Amino acid sequence: MAKCSPSLIPALPKLIGFITLTLAVCIFTTSGCSNNNDAYPDDVVYPFRADLIVDEVPKLTHDRLPGPGQLDKAIGQIKELGGKTFSPKDLPENLRIELDTELQLTFGSPYKPSVGISTHTETIALAKSLKLDDETLAAGSKLYRRNCLHCHGLAGDGRGPTGPWVNPHPRDFRQGKFKFISSNPGGNKIKPRREDILRSLKAGVEGTSMPAFGLLGEQALEQLTSYVLHLSLRGEVEFETTRTLLKKKNSVTELFELLPDEEPAKETVQEFVKLYLKDLLKAYQKADAKGIEPAAYPNFSDAEMLESVKRGYHLFSSSASDAFGCVSCHQDFGRQPLYQYDDWGTLVRPSNLTLSIYRGGRRPVDLYWRIKRGIPPSKMPAVTVPANEESQKIWDLVNFIEALPFPGLLPDDVRSKVYGQATRGVAVLPESTK
Repeated sequence: MAKCSPSLIPALPKLIGFITLTLAVCIFTTSGCSNNNDAYPDDVVYPFRADLIVDEVPKLTHDRLPGPGQLDKAIGQIKELGGKTFSPKDLPENLRIELDTELQLTFGSPYKPSVGISTHTETIALAKSLKLDDETLAAGSKLYRRNCLHCHGLAGDGRGPTGPWVNPHPRDFRQGKFKFISSNPGGNKIKPRREDILRSLKAGVEGTSMPAFGLLGEQALEQLTSYVLHLSLRGEVEFETTRTLLKKKNSVTELFELLPDEEPAKETVQEFVKLYLKDLLKAYQKADAKGIEPAAYPNFSDAEMLESVKRGYHLFSSSASDAFGCVSCHQDFGRQPLYQYDDWGTLVRPSNLTLSIYRGGRRPVDLYWRIKRGIPPSKMPAVTVPANEESQKIWDLVNFIEALPFPGLLPDDVRSKVYGQATRGVAVLPESTK
């Protein structure tokens, strides 16, 4: 066995210390913690979309998810299963170059993000009103790189290095669609309020790999929210332009059917991007103006609460005309896996409501919003209820959903239907089913 020379032994502590310091400096300067790495290099650009665009999803349901890392493969099979997809690679080169050039001019780069071109005064004014000014976006871009890119990807496509390996899949912002929103319905563009995105950033999304970032502080969360909106706007403009061109056999004229109230100065991709972005900004402004205001919560006594839970059970479980029939998707109260395609072409399952895990938030108002507003990208519909019945019916359903995971909180007859028999809140199956 080789031995150290006696002359080296006194120098070993200094040598080890030098190696340790060198390694520490290398790790620190390459880990993203160094100030020099806060911003993206100025030559980094957003990539032109290459993955499939999902136009229609299959109507099939599944009892299991594809394995980790199989997202793009699973989306590639959608067409075979009765859905419809388009490949951006099929866009003619001249249209692709024109669109890519306009996207870079309008939205800048990760190093210097923007919304709008300085000559588009109305667009710039709208962007500033939504906190999408260049200074806020630049700060948000740095925060996004440190905290979000590894899951959500450079372009907000949900395909960062970590993205393929977590379930549910990280949100792809590029369709401009968000699940947990509290904006009032209006128009054909369903947009979240800033408060909705802030809430998800601050509290995280329970039951997923999306952590809470509340410790970043209010200013940082506002900046991150602006940058998420920036990625969403850029992605949606690219998505709708590409999808429509591929659907309409590359007819630029037919792009403007998406803007029936606009009179374009000329029918070009450049003009469409300008007008469509302005239209999107107006939709976000409208969504931000006023959220859903829940009806006043009734002051229930203990006995009245049990009756409310019973009514909520009926609304959830019955297919009668006066009920909501939630059980048609949340089969066995969500305990049966029934995976369905969402608008992104990924498989999701209706929540297992017996687990007391609520991705959109667990406050009563959060559940109220989910019932009243639905989760449009996941096919969960909004309820339709007469205004004079809304207060009672929606709060009854909220009360049932909140009690459902805890057998001891359910009325006896409801508990037996959901859990069999239960003792002190612990479910026990009847003898006949053992």
